[in-house]
Amino acid sequence: MSALVLHLLAGLVAGSLFGVQTLVVLALAVSVEAVASLILHGPSAGLVWLLVSQVALQSGYLGGIYLRSVLKRAGIIVAAQSGRQF
Repeated sequence: MSALVLHLLAGLVAGSLFGVQTLVVLALAVSVEAVASLILHGPSAGLVWLLVSQVALQSGYLGGIYLRSVLKRAGIIVAAQSGRQF
C-alpha cells in the first residue's frame, strides 16, 4: 500500500514540474521494480506490482498536469519560455 502512495506522489510531482520524458524514465524505473518483485515474490506478485504501480504513477502524473494548469490559470506560476530560436 505504501508503494502505491509513493508512486502516486512521484507521478504528481513529476506531472506538476516536468515534461513527459520524465514520465517515461519513471515508467522504466517502475518496470525494473516489477522485475525485481517478480524475481523475489513470483510471477503473480510481479504482474500485480507492475499494473498497480504503473496505474498509480500515471494517475499521479495526470493529476500533476492538472495541478500545473490550475496554478497557471490562477496566475500563481508563470509558463516557462522556450529557449529555442528558429
